[in-house]
Amino acid sequence: MNQLMIYGASGYTGRLASEHAKLIGLPIVLAGRSEATVAHVATSLNAPYRVFDLDTPSIIKSVLRDASVKVLLNCAGPFESTAEPLIAACIETGVHYLDISAELGSYQLALDRADAAEKANVMLLPGCGGSVAMLGCLAAHAIRNMQDPTHIDVTLRVAGPMSRGSIASASKSAMAGAQCLQRLGNELVPWGGQEGDGSKVSAGRQFDFDDGEGPVSCFPITLPDLVTIWKSTGVATIRTFACVAGSGTMSFPEDGKMIPDGPTPEERDATPYHAAVAAAGADGTVKHAVLHTVNGYTFTAMASVEAARRVLDGEFKAGFQTPALLFGKDFVETVAGSRLVDVKTSGIALGSRVN
Repeated sequence: MNQLMIYGASGYTGRLASEHAKLIGLPIVLAGRSEATVAHVATSLNAPYRVFDLDTPSIIKSVLRDASVKVLLNCAGPFESTAEPLIAACIETGVHYLDISAELGSYQLALDRADAAEKANVMLLPGCGGSVAMLGCLAAHAIRNMQDPTHIDVTLRVAGPMSRGSIASASKSAMAGAQCLQRLGNELVPWGGQEGDGSKVSAGRQFDFDDGEGPVSCFPITLPDLVTIWKSTGVATIRTFACVAGSGTMSFPEDGKMIPDGPTPEERDATPYHAAVAAAGADGTVKHAVLHTVNGYTFTAMASVEAARRVLDGEFKAGFQTPALLFGKDFVETVAGSRLVDVKTSGIALGSRVN
């Protein structure tokens, strides 16, 4: 068993990951639910492929065994539909499960299946690319010399167009009216600034991204880092934020089919991402750090494939893991163009409120 299977290889990020995996010479087999689209990508990369849906567990397990899969990278969203059947099949066949999900449910599922995975000597590594790798490594960097860290506020600054799949997923979450959450101790609880049905928050927070613009207003948002940073660091109070470069809000078209599949290479090159963190210790010490990196889609493809490469080479730990916990805080800097920087800020307390 030595193959990397990329499921969802014909999606926007799945294609980027497949192209990068092929470029660096990994033994890959592409997979997905549509014969036409998967075959098209596989032909362009001269790679083998498999076509199967996720309705029948026995078929998933059979394909994983027949294709000699050692690592599965799931790039097929929405992950609320794909993570559970693929994780179950991976545990039963001894295949390590990786994905690029930004959906909280994937991580709660990984927590629930952690014991079963550990008994099967299988690793569950959701979020091996994307914001989970970015923010997890950044948070670990900020608290690396801090005694007894107690609070972490972390934010992602998104730039450039979003892919059709990302917009569909985010729009679905917004329409569901899910409450904005934060972590307090061992619980995920609603954010205190909610209004009405809990779908809106009245105040944001300011962060300095060390890019010359000064403090920027960011809005609270539920990110899976509420689970992964807690698992990696043990810090009891965690709040997650986001903002869009040039504005403080995020909006989504009603009809995702009317937009391009995703940003062009030129658009990705022109829109790097940034992240910032403020971490506090029990003694009142507050540390700030930032991550400067490439566009999120470029980062996700490269980081997830790098994670898969390492796992193929035997770098894994059974059970539910995070990129920062498994690979260390410097994992984020394996993506060219990424830098972790300690910064000094004035006048911005931890989680300072924006009225």
